[in-house]
Amino acid sequence: MNQPHLCLTANRRSVGFHLHQLVAFLVIVVLVLGTPFAEQKKFQPEKIGKGLNFFSQNQEIEMGRSYSSQLNGDLVLVDDPEITRYVERVGLRLVDSSMRRDLEYRFFVVNTKEINAFALPGGFIYVNRGLIETTDNESELAGVIGHEIGHVVGKHSLKQLSKKLLLAGITVGAGLAVSAKSKKWGEIVSIAGGVGVFFASLKYSRDDEREADWLGLTELHKAGYDPWGMVTFFEKLESKSKGGNLPAFLSTHPLPRERKANMRQQIAGLNIGQPGSIPSSRDFERCRTRLAGLWSPPPDRERTLGSALAALQTGDDTSGEGRESSARSGSLLESVTIPGDSTWVDTGVDLQSGDAIEFAAVGKVYWKKSSAESCGPDGVPGKGFWKPISSANTAALIGKIGSGSSDYFVIGSKFRGRATVAGRLFLGINDDNNFDNRGEFQVRIRVGP
Repeated sequence: MNQPHLCLTANRRSVGFHLHQLVAFLVIVVLVLGTPFAEQKKFQPEKIGKGLNFFSQNQEIEMGRSYSSQLNGDLVLVDDPEITRYVERVGLRLVDSSMRRDLEYRFFVVNTKEINAFALPGGFIYVNRGLIETTDNESELAGVIGHEIGHVVGKHSLKQLSKKLLLAGITVGAGLAVSAKSKKWGEIVSIAGGVGVFFASLKYSRDDEREADWLGLTELHKAGYDPWGMVTFFEKLESKSKGGNLPAFLSTHPLPRERKANMRQQIAGLNIGQPGSIPSSRDFERCRTRLAGLWSPPPDRERTLGSALAALQTGDDTSGEGRESSARSGSLLESVTIPGDSTWVDTGVDLQSGDAIEFAAVGKVYWKKSSAESCGPDGVPGKGFWKPISSANTAALIGKIGSGSSDYFVIGSKFRGRATVAGRLFLGINDDNNFDNRGEFQVRIRVGP
């Protein structure tokens, strides 16, 4: 007589069981095949850059500036201003058509044959010489730069770092900026780590790559470039990988077949026709010509992103390779300028353990945003949780030996001592909010036995 009741209970359980089975099946489909509706996904401009993000824009900029300073000490940048200005012009033309124009974007050209490009938080964009030399026209080059700008617009690296912090037990409301003076911000910066940790933990999701594609193509079209340039270049890279030699760009930006179909579908919606012969530009050809006549590091001494990160992670500093060694035996080096908004500046001075070093610094730094208050290299009394040397004056001139070192020392307006380790000398400003500082210090350095 109780059987109907038992059957009803069993049916409820059965329904619940089947629902769990269905959910599990859909999860497996997504993991194996990718998002089944990805090709029909419509990106909504108002949602770009939204989602889990613990970093304010000022914190993002400071993080990017810090990472850029670390990398620039180990990468060999192209020192031809005409080439750099050209890449910057292409980049800023795309920025003007982007959905995030309120950043001060910076563009760098790395003197390596490796085919790669990457973006740091805050709008620091790096393009390798090898990538430029692989492009056939300005639209192809603009396509890669547009894709990297898309990662900045979408705040993809910030979201990845925020997920890492969440897994580490640091919880902050999504989109809620943490004060740079708070203890929690110190924990966030500590776990976010340096640029080596940043790249080690950075892995864009498929949706990040799709969104960067969509944003890049949108920027290209609005800026007056041929969007097909982005497709043809990505396909060119993919064809290079079939020989077993995967370009560095595709190792960090994989290009599944579905993404290519998405790009073609997006272009079809622009009604610009099928790809034809994409015209180049006189400035592009001039850039390629200047690159062809530029000194190129031999393969065994190239400073690629991978080798630079390896050097930073091990604390080895080989960025002086290919450069003239620092003058020694008591020579007085030329004055080095340390901008107030810098984190660490590579002086180009290589020290040996036991070297005598002397500093004499002058100048002023305006250490408060939009304020006339300034200080000299000795700084001003002030507290800050995340100053490199928390007990030292704010905005004081400080130093360290080795790009990966955290053994900082105060220099101030005058300093005399001996190097306790060997390595490259870096100078910086003792402040936890360097991004809004103005002014600079001029530092004269004497090195002796």
